[in-house]
Amino acid sequence: MRKGKKLIGLMLAFMLSGCSFIQSTNTVAVRDGEYAAKLPYTVSNSRIKHASLISDFDNRVAIESGLMELSKDYFSPSEVEYTTHAFLDFDELDATDGSRGLLGTLRDNNPIGLNPSRDEEFDTGNGIVTGSTILVDIYELDWYAGNQLKGISIALVVNGELLSNGQSIPIEEKQMASYVEVTSNKLVSYMRERFNEITSRVPVFVAAYSLGVGDDIEGGYFKTGYFTGTQGKFEDIKEEWVLMPSTPFTNIDSNVALQFSQYQESVQTLLSDYTFVTGKAKATNNEITEMNIEVRANAKSAGEILAIMQISRESLSYFTSTNCKYTVRVLNDENVYGIIQRRKGSNTAEIISTI
Repeated sequence: MRKGKKLIGLMLAFMLSGCSFIQSTNTVAVRDGEYAAKLPYTVSNSRIKHASLISDFDNRVAIESGLMELSKDYFSPSEVEYTTHAFLDFDELDATDGSRGLLGTLRDNNPIGLNPSRDEEFDTGNGIVTGSTILVDIYELDWYAGNQLKGISIALVVNGELLSNGQSIPIEEKQMASYVEVTSNKLVSYMRERFNEITSRVPVFVAAYSLGVGDDIEGGYFKTGYFTGTQGKFEDIKEEWVLMPSTPFTNIDSNVALQFSQYQESVQTLLSDYTFVTGKAKATNNEITEMNIEVRANAKSAGEILAIMQISRESLSYFTSTNCKYTVRVLNDENVYGIIQRRKGSNTAEIISTI
């Protein structure tokens, strides 16, 4: 594995998973305002399940990092540290062999299954579907102050559309909201009964993430619930990850789409042969709040890569909104050689890493 890929892997390991080989108990977050991992870090085998269910790594990162971001309204990064899947490990989730597991279907030998039974009819709002999987995966973040559990955050990852007789049928908002609320109540009740540490005094935050519908929409969080005791209070939110460029991206904000086109042209003009600019944007309540841009080049020299880094940073000035976080990855022959970032509230672009 080359240096570029090692760098990204290490950064993501610190941000999302912690480092299992570090035994120090002195924890400092990678950045102010972010959560620190609880050390020594305990690795959960649930990541094996996540990788088998959702193959796209960027999607898995968006789910877990998005859950962290939403959790800040309920669990302060200055007061708690995180670990992952202290309770819902691989065996609790998995039901692929017909055994007992939360991600399986509800049946006599799996009373905890959160997906409808194989013969149960589910009203999508666009037709009745039988035997489809709604709940794809469950993510868990556990919040500790020292050794005391202060709260839990759960992400329910659901399919935005179901397959029936070879056709994809989208689930309407009303039907999806009903399923999420019922499922959240079942899951929280199960966890309180199953694990002694999760008493009624431990609050549980649940957020529902819908996988994308269509080629240009990758999904996002759409509903949250906060449980104190057995009662949950639910709220609607609207987050969506879309590809750039794309029609959904332009429909959200045509001005930002124009700025992205200007950025594309500026960067691609420098070395027009085999240099491409694409990305993904996160919209929150119809406002672009995060952009992940990829500048892909092929067969470039070190000097050329540095020149691409320079123009990629300078061209971020095309984007006028300071209510958005911008991250640019510069790749050459599929290896990452540079990362540039402009934080929310800033007009200054920083080079995080380079060759």
